[in-house]
Amino acid sequence: MEGCPCNPMQRSKSSQPKPIDLEGPYRLLYCSSKGDKNGVIKEIESGVSPNLADYDKRTALHLASCEGCTEIVNLLLVKGANVNSVDRWGRTPLSDARSFEHEDICKILEAHGGTDPVELDASNPCYELDHTEVDMDDSVLIGEGSYGEVYLVKWRGTEVAAKTIRSSIASNDRVKNCFLKELGLWQRLRHPNIVQFLGVLKHPDRLIFLTEYLRKGSLYEIMKNKGRLDPLTAVAYALDIARGMNYLHQHKPHPIVHRDLTPRNVLQDEAGRLKVTDFGLSKIAQEKDSYGSYKMTGGTGSYRYMAPEVYRRESYGKSVDVFSFALIVYEMLHGGPANRAESPEVVADKRAYEHSRPSLSSVAYPEKIKSLLRECWHENPQLRPSFENIIIKLEAIQEILQDKKFMKFCVNRCSIM
Repeated sequence: MEGCPCNPMQRSKSSQPKPIDLEGPYRLLYCSSKGDKNGVIKEIESGVSPNLADYDKRTALHLASCEGCTEIVNLLLVKGANVNSVDRWGRTPLSDARSFEHEDICKILEAHGGTDPVELDASNPCYELDHTEVDMDDSVLIGEGSYGEVYLVKWRGTEVAAKTIRSSIASNDRVKNCFLKELGLWQRLRHPNIVQFLGVLKHPDRLIFLTEYLRKGSLYEIMKNKGRLDPLTAVAYALDIARGMNYLHQHKPHPIVHRDLTPRNVLQDEAGRLKVTDFGLSKIAQEKDSYGSYKMTGGTGSYRYMAPEVYRRESYGKSVDVFSFALIVYEMLHGGPANRAESPEVVADKRAYEHSRPSLSSVAYPEKIKSLLRECWHENPQLRPSFENIIIKLEAIQEILQDKKFMKFCVNRCSIM
């Protein structure tokens, strides 16, 4: 082994295999959205461009502006960030800062020549589009969700998803107004791991809203085609979901609880990244009780991924999403849901009243992942970790898996030599 370029004590950067790019610009974007100044500096000093954007052409300055991270905005501008970078939806950082009413950041961006080509009215409950902009007659049915059918349509030359709302919702003015209010919230959210809302069609007969179209389909379809995912891919996917959910849970002034986090509500973009969707259709946690839980006791959600406290119609909070997340991660590693021979409602009932959980006896699961899953589906919601903590643990697990993959490459290469 002495003198072998694969010896970890001797290898140079040029001799190392190029790892799969599991982070890319997302680390810079994540640090910028979290207000992590040291993280942003570290990424830029490592050679990452301050203008590097994700699949939606959203830069670190976009995210820092919409999250109200004034110090990061100043830092990025000093480092050469383009103040008028335009994302996939025609929005600049100033557009985002205005939507979220971050006046101090607006002034900073304007002082650096920032413009707002969108000029959305932040008080507008929901961005409405004239129904003539979309020809529903030429639409293609691509799926059916909890609230209605999903169609592929063309809007302003771009393929987008049109979700129609069932008449039982659209015909009730009170329910419809509540629905539009939640969609109005969705339009203000910006994150690399959440699906972008585009607007609602002003249709006389139907309630239709548009989102970006992710042609690679859902995580459900990915697992259906591929079966069990290798641990490194599963962890990368889990990080995508956790980062999107962490953004929702840390939303201000009120966290957004998904309540229906399933593989069908996680979509993949062209770059292979996962994005969470249909969170705007869930309730917004606004009312806390003395225990810090949120007073939402409806049976919302899919039974197979439902937290026990939801099934029991108890008061619950953000940790219900953590429970669902654990089952999705298990499914990615297992190659499908646990107890698939049983009906989803029977499975949910056993989890709620018999403390049943999927078996983790298989050696296919790294021990640290087993430990994390046990924490996430803990019977006591208060003892489940937050998505912020989950991200930290998954990043550590990812680093271990990447090191093992590198060492395996070294051993194989040296055996050939």
